[in-house]
Amino acid sequence: MGGITPLVTTALPLAGTVLNTVRSVSDSSGTAAAQQQAAAQAAAELEYKRQQDAAALEYQKQQDAAKAAAAAQALEYQRQQEAAAAVAAQAALDRKYQEDGSAAERSAAAAAAARQQQAQLEAEAQAREWARQDLLRQQEQELQRQQAEAARIAAEQARAREMESYQASQEQTLAQLRTSQETAYQTQDKDAQTQLAQLTAAADAAEKRRVDALRQSVAKTRASMGARGVSSDAGSGEAILLGLTNDTESERKDSQTVDQLKRQAIQQNLDAVKRRNLLEQAQLADRQKLEFMSKFF
Repeated sequence: MGGITPLVTTALPLAGTVLNTVRSVSDSSGTAAAQQQAAAQAAAELEYKRQQDAAALEYQKQQDAAKAAAAAQALEYQRQQEAAAAVAAQAALDRKYQEDGSAAERSAAAAAAARQQQAQLEAEAQAREWARQDLLRQQEQELQRQQAEAARIAAEQARAREMESYQASQEQTLAQLRTSQETAYQTQDKDAQTQLAQLTAAADAAEKRRVDALRQSVAKTRASMGARGVSSDAGSGEAILLGLTNDTESERKDSQTVDQLKRQAIQQNLDAVKRRNLLEQAQLADRQKLEFMSKFF
């Protein structure tokens, strides 16, 4: 009922205002105004009734909502009580399982302790017997070890001497190869230097011959052109002399190219000898290493 009171309190002043308005209109307007006053009064009464109905409906809604909330609270309380009861039952069951498990563990621990004690006694007796047998075996093994150690040391000393002798022989063979290669290379290097000197002398002689031939050709050409009345400074005379010079220059370049190729061939031959010597040394060293490993390892 507390929810409907504000609505009624609000509706009453509004209805009173309408009635006062109707009365004031009836005092000033006569019979026609009386009819209007009656209509206004009816409208005010209708509005007052509508406001009361609306207030009652709102109150009913509030009551229904309160009942629904109370029912939900009751249901939630019941669910919580049931959950608490389930938790308590599970806790009791867990305690029972834990107590049963602890009792089983104590029983198993006692049985295991008894077995362990018996096994320990048996193991101690067996260990004493094994210790006695081990002592005898150790004494015998120590004697055998000393004999074997002496034999091993003697064998290792003999093997070390053989390895040193074999390695010295290999090193001597490799040194002999290097010496023979170095001697052969020095001979080839001297021959190459001689060939290079010969090429230089031949190139200088050829260059001198070309220069002399060019001078003679130029002199003859100028004399021939002078006899024909052609000046060497003229276009045709200059072209002839230029042609002779170009021919000589072309011959010089060809000769230099051939000379350079010969020099490169000589140097390449020396380089090839170096590479071959290094390859032979590496191959001999690898072969000696394999022979040494297969003989001693």
